[in-house]
Amino acid sequence: MKHLYPVKWVSLFLFTTVFILMLIFGFNYLIDPYGARETLCKNIYKPILNERAKKYNYIFHANNIEKYDSLILGSSRVMQIIPSHIKEGKFYNFGIHVANNAEKLFLLQEWLKRKPLKKVYLGIDFYNFHKEKNPLAANKYKFQEQYTHNYLSLETFKLSLKSLQYQSKKQPQTFFEENGEINYFQYDLLIQENKFDFSDAKFINEAQQNFLHDYTSFEIEPKVYEILEQINTLAKKEHFELFIFFTPSHISHINLVEQHPELYLMFQNIKTKTKSIFGRIYDFSSDQNFNQKTYNFYDIFHYRSILGDEIIKTLENHGTYGTILN
Repeated sequence: MKHLYPVKWVSLFLFTTVFILMLIFGFNYLIDPYGARETLCKNIYKPILNERAKKYNYIFHANNIEKYDSLILGSSRVMQIIPSHIKEGKFYNFGIHVANNAEKLFLLQEWLKRKPLKKVYLGIDFYNFHKEKNPLAANKYKFQEQYTHNYLSLETFKLSLKSLQYQSKKQPQTFFEENGEINYFQYDLLIQENKFDFSDAKFINEAQQNFLHDYTSFEIEPKVYEILEQINTLAKKEHFELFIFFTPSHISHINLVEQHPELYLMFQNIKTKTKSIFGRIYDFSSDQNFNQKTYNFYDIFHYRSILGDEIIKTLENHGTYGTILN
């Protein structure tokens, strides 16, 4: 090799570089850790990444909007409302992590540009009103960005390897089903094996940590109500049924809020004001019966599908969960 001329060295270097890049590109393209393709790796073994863009592209760019006529909207706290368990309507669960009401309005507007809606189940969280949580921002780019990403990226390559590793071990990760619901496969496996921690101590500790992180300086952003009014106006204009509900929380969180009268009063004011906008709301946040059963929850805010089914029953007018506020 030492007798090669500089030009041959450069050519060899360029050829090797291009060859390696082609291998990386081809490997990433076939594995596709962002979930758009299942040539060599099933989506259930891939991590959830850029879910806003993933769901947006699935519905609007891949034209899967034609499969559905109704929506479930909210944060990750609505993702265990299973569309196939709803008797009337073809629902898509468009729940996204930490979704605020501005994003929910944006998704409604995007849908209605293309197709009418029959029903919308819209979940609201109290932190949606928290001024420090940026409750008015709807970053449209996060939904509309290209979902495939860079197949030449080493970061994508690492994700591809990890996805293949999960598949080889037959270890599905947390993933979205086709209809948008989330599948907590590993948690459910632990539950089946009686290894999941349902202790009161766990939930009490989670409530205390969450309270310190999110609620010690809670301040209501009043402009959130303007967004809710826009949603209500849109429902009347476009003639779809709108079901507004406050999402469940475990009793340990409820008890902690009630121990702080100022915060508790703010929560009650949020309910009252929201009720005045929509006329009727469903409150699952403070149910003293279902919400005290740790078996209904993965953590203090993320409930299992058995509680999601109870939400459906109440919204369909034949359940006993929660409270209807008129």
